[in-house]
Amino acid sequence: MRKLRNKSIENEQEVLTSFFPKKTTKRTAVRAMSPAVFSQTGSAVATYETVPAAHKVSTEYPAKAKQSFSEYNLTLIKTCTTDFGVKQNHEGENINIYSLDDNAMALIIMCEHYELTREKSDLELIDIYLKFMQYCLQPNGYFFKYVDIDKRFTQENKSVNLADTTGCAICALGYLISKKNILPLHLVEQAEAMYQEALLGVKKIHSLNAIAYTIKGLYYFNTKNETIEGVWLIKQFANTLVQAFRDVENENWKWFQSNVAIESSLISEALLCAWLTTGEPVYREISKKSFDFLLSKIFSTEETTAYLEECMFERKKSLQINTLIFSLNTFYKVFKDESYVTKTKRALEWLQWNKMMQF
Repeated sequence: MRKLRNKSIENEQEVLTSFFPKKTTKRTAVRAMSPAVFSQTGSAVATYETVPAAHKVSTEYPAKAKQSFSEYNLTLIKTCTTDFGVKQNHEGENINIYSLDDNAMALIIMCEHYELTREKSDLELIDIYLKFMQYCLQPNGYFFKYVDIDKRFTQENKSVNLADTTGCAICALGYLISKKNILPLHLVEQAEAMYQEALLGVKKIHSLNAIAYTIKGLYYFNTKNETIEGVWLIKQFANTLVQAFRDVENENWKWFQSNVAIESSLISEALLCAWLTTGEPVYREISKKSFDFLLSKIFSTEETTAYLEECMFERKKSLQINTLIFSLNTFYKVFKDESYVTKTKRALEWLQWNKMMQF
């Protein structure tokens, strides 16, 4: 990774102008940004360097675990995909409802599968999911979450947390852009334009999950469009997660909130991504400590705790379990802890079991 020179950032709008210096869309991210978005972080003036090349994430991953992940998720996705997008498939829910979160996850999975196989049929699915996300993108940079079978936005969009959905979209778009070397140009350009507009919604992002998704999206984007401003944005959001951890942490509790959920693994993963970008030791330390704590609350180690694992996984949506699988993947690449591979396979078993129980 190229090491950036130290640079002072004088204001928030300077940050956003750097992302797309060559071309902009009619609705630019810059003119909608407000200093309030970073009001909790204090001064905007800082100097940072990207993480040294020695800290790059490894591309190695056990072939069996990765293949299983791709094969199973691919089957699940194809089963639920129409020419408009991927439908929700959770027991007890209306299967004629489309969710942006599911389409964003499907986009990430298919990008990864295409990188592994170069199957042209993957590109058709990627195009479908990207167009669905475009359909949900609103002028203010937020994404609506739910669309019905008649392609109408549902009333649920007025009550759900659209910040989390927007962060999820930013994450998926950043991931696609990070694969720009292997994907067709028109897909990358469409994703970049959407990514720029999505930054309009950043000023409203405050929940920990939304922040974590956004960090991941910024990290992926920064791997192919490295700027000091991108690093700066990651730092601001990562510092918010660090403070949340310190506010709740005690001798027996090493997490960011007073409760845990399997999909919350993305918070620890986001801090690890922040470390990969900035090299800040505190991000690495807290990401590892919190992730291992979360896993201790999810996976059973003895027969007496097997029921707790069942409670954590049973009836969970594919999106939630996939989020955990991606986090385990990322942590293995960095720490080479074989227990993460074992837990990945266990999560895959629950993913398949939950799907079987729906029929």
